[in-house]
Amino acid sequence: MPPLAEPTATTPSRASRIVAAVMYVTIRQFGAVLSPTRLGARVGRLGMQVLRLVMPSWGVFHVRVRESGVEGEWVGAVPEPGTRVVYYLHGSAYFSCSPGTHRGLIDRVGQACGRPVFALRYRLAPEHPFPAAHDDALAGYRWLLGRGHRPEDIVVAGDSAGGHLALGLAGELVRRGLPQPAALVLFSPVVDPTMTLAATREPAVRDPYAKAATGRRLIGMYLADADPADPRLDVASGAGPALAPMLVHVGGREVLQADAEHLAAASLAAGGRCELRVWPGQVHVFQAGYLAVPEAVDALAQVTRFVDEVDAQRV
Repeated sequence: MPPLAEPTATTPSRASRIVAAVMYVTIRQFGAVLSPTRLGARVGRLGMQVLRLVMPSWGVFHVRVRESGVEGEWVGAVPEPGTRVVYYLHGSAYFSCSPGTHRGLIDRVGQACGRPVFALRYRLAPEHPFPAAHDDALAGYRWLLGRGHRPEDIVVAGDSAGGHLALGLAGELVRRGLPQPAALVLFSPVVDPTMTLAATREPAVRDPYAKAATGRRLIGMYLADADPADPRLDVASGAGPALAPMLVHVGGREVLQADAEHLAAASLAAGGRCELRVWPGQVHVFQAGYLAVPEAVDALAQVTRFVDEVDAQRV
């Protein structure tokens, strides 16, 4: 599996440039004024409902699940126990969004992987600070195992903070002696939740999604008084061969490119399996633009090839 690779397109499409411009005058400005309080979180959650317009879920099959302390929904189909599935962890700084806001993207990821998706509804900050979401992610994975889905038949996927949560889960599985999933698919993952790495990228780019300081302030609602050195938060410290093979996508206009590159370097230095794709000119979780942005469609096609390759290696 090639450790580092470039996407096929090197010049961003017109559609992706329009998305970046709209994002800059909407989401970036909105996030900049949100306060890291319960009221601010509620306002942010209302604002992020706009994702339902960007990633429409009309007609997408889904079934809510609330069982054994685990909440979420099946997207695409309700699979038979023991079949191949995707376990999806949504993003939005640990304080916002849900499987519902991301359902359109989740469905497309499931189609790319050729399997139904269980999307976890984890607890959000500031009402539920660290380690609530991490505990929920582990409980959801164990629930899938208890349902009869073998680890080698589970692909764990996540975007943004959900990518950080997926990495934290993978490391926690190692520490608990539990089996790894077949693969990790990560879109614009947060690797350093203190945003120190992201801040080093800001002199080179003006991220249309958010400043590093905005991310630090909002994710701080989840971190609260947690130790950033906790291995569930310092996810790069556990990167290596013990983790499942991972595909990491990040946009070239993101401050989180620094996070993705750090993760890939740490994984490869330790002998892990990581394929990093940096997409020139693309924004945070650009895959959400699958209806209009050609790079998003290409990215999902890469997910298909990656998962097919992982599956083939297990035969």
